Amino acid sequence: MNRTSALSVLGLSEPVSGHDVQAAFRRLAKRAHPDLSRSEAPLRRLILARDLLMRQIRNGPDMSEIIEELSDTAEPLRLSAEVAVKGGPIVTDVPLPLELIHDAGPGRSLMHRKSLRMTLPPGLRDGERLRLKATRPGGTEYVFRIEIERRDERHVEGHDLCLSVPVDARRLRLGRQVRVETPHGPQTVDLSEAVDNRLTLKGLGLPATARYPAGDLHLRFEAVETPLRPASDLLAEFHRKWA
Repeated sequence: MNRTSALSVLGLSEPVSGHDVQAAFRRLAKRAHPDLSRSEAPLRRLILARDLLMRQIRNGPDMSEIIEELSDTAEPLRLSAEVAVKGGPIVTDVPLPLELIHDAGPGRSLMHRKSLRMTLPPGLRDGERLRLKATRPGGTEYVFRIEIERRDERHVEGHDLCLSVPVDARRLRLGRQVRVETPHGPQTVDLSEAVDNRLTLKGLGLPATARYPAGDLHLRFEAVETPLRPASDLLAEFHRKWA
């Protein structure tokens, strides 16, 4: 947002004074109240415009600064791969504008946050925009941009879910069956079907939604060398179980 767009947001034209900016902000903030607009985006945009103009007025015309246009008012929402798959209730922090009529000081209101409880649908995709409302009656509506956390052992690629699975090296060489814990529940897989220690389970990635197809689950097996137990320990365990 630059000076020209800030003036447009507040409905002002040059020349403009601090009194003009504050008066325009107070007038427009009444209509942009989240309880009326069901979104905090209009009020946040007013605050951003007000703060920019007041900062320029304090610093003088030669100190005018240009900051990035607020083209995306969606609040980033970071999720684990498990939550993206299953959805469910979560609690997150969102910006809380503290002022509607009285001025709390330029820029300060954007730094305050509040906790928001909401329920996510299953099958969320990275970068997807999600419009949700707080679960309390009359709750404000928010727009979020989904950001799925990427970890070395578990991450999302498009509609697919990728997991790294540690497996005993001997079982991997012999092609035995192993039990794998996935966001969809435990799955028994046959290691003999793996190619280059990789195996794909169709339809077990991110679940299908009204907008997206179901993804696949890509397993990458990592050999782990486990020490052999002494024969005496195995014999002692046998006697404990069968004595």
